[in-house]
Amino acid sequence: MIMKKLETAFTLALASIILFAGVCLADTFTNRQTSEILHGYITSRSPGSAQSARRDNSSPKAAEADDAPISIFTQEKGLLKLNLKEWEIKRDNLGRNNKVIVVPVDEAIMCEIETDAFEKAIADSSQEGPLLILVEIDTPGGRVDLAQRMCTAITKGADCNVIAFVKGGKYGGAISAGAAVALSCNKIYMTDNTIIGAATLVTMPKDKDQLKDKKYEDVVNEKMSSAWRAYLASLAQQNDRPGLLARAMVDSSIEVIEVNQGAKRLFIEPMNKKPDQQVARTWNKSGTLLTLTAKEAIECTIADGLVGSREQLLQQLQAGDANVVTDKKITNARKDLQIAQRKMDEALKSFDMKVKQSKYPQPAPKFLGMLRGARTDVENLKNLAKKYPDLHLDTDSIEEELNSINAAYENALRETKRRN
Repeated sequence: MIMKKLETAFTLALASIILFAGVCLADTFTNRQTSEILHGYITSRSPGSAQSARRDNSSPKAAEADDAPISIFTQEKGLLKLNLKEWEIKRDNLGRNNKVIVVPVDEAIMCEIETDAFEKAIADSSQEGPLLILVEIDTPGGRVDLAQRMCTAITKGADCNVIAFVKGGKYGGAISAGAAVALSCNKIYMTDNTIIGAATLVTMPKDKDQLKDKKYEDVVNEKMSSAWRAYLASLAQQNDRPGLLARAMVDSSIEVIEVNQGAKRLFIEPMNKKPDQQVARTWNKSGTLLTLTAKEAIECTIADGLVGSREQLLQQLQAGDANVVTDKKITNARKDLQIAQRKMDEALKSFDMKVKQSKYPQPAPKFLGMLRGARTDVENLKNLAKKYPDLHLDTDSIEEELNSINAAYENALRETKRRN
């Protein structure tokens, strides 16, 4: 059942990428009938309206917009609601705020609360009308389902250019699921000594038996792997990157060679090579997952440039004088989860102590008080479980424990009244 749900999710996400890859929302709006010109940026959408993949100046023409009104903040008339079908749109940063918002991805992608924060950070940042959103990446990867949500937040939730900056650090680059996040961005820039790739499929089984099953850990359903390969390829291709190289980051059986066909570079599997094509380079051999250094990533067009720092990158993007603001939502979410973990530990410790005390004879009032305290502990755990899925508390077991405590309390109360 879990496999089926994840497979369906991949299929839907892949369809979304294909559907929205050509949409272009920008900063100069020209009315097709009246030739009125407005300068501004999209701030919000009505429920049900299509989200877009952000594209830069060189991207394909915009796809058809839907009829839902879109909120646009304009320099000329303030906040307006426009039907984008009536307007020609051009990306030129006219009307945008001279601001760059940094969204850091600097730990393993394993927590739902941080993914929620990332989604909100991208959506909120986009509505502030910045020149761009800079996603700074240094991660060993993590869960595919969470990475997919992050990619969707970028490709469908941002109405401005989103730039990946693989900055390096303790993890050394955009690895595994981090590579997917980077590929979803309009442009990828890397510092020297960083890497991108090795995007293996990591899932989070909910069945306890699966957690113990080595086969489940090592072998993932082929349909799931196929969908993940296709997903990464689509992320790459929507920004004119070689899809086969993205597939090779997932599938170690894929060998990739580069051939020249006239002035065009092609990245293909050896079986597809034509007799008149000369092999320029072998990028990946069968048996290994593709992992690229920064220089290799630039050479094969997975990445767009090598920079030494954020400041150098912003200069290159003509945003050197922009106000740089770092979004704190992910950091705050991480702190919030740490506080929740401490509360969980305290509740568990308190409950365990009461369980041990209950094994010894106690006066009735003290025993009833102990049960009330135990009930409070379990109710606290129940609330934490609902609010923080990342704590991995078993809600069914908590509910059973709470029912047992309530039953024990009622029995003890009746016995106390009977004796009195």
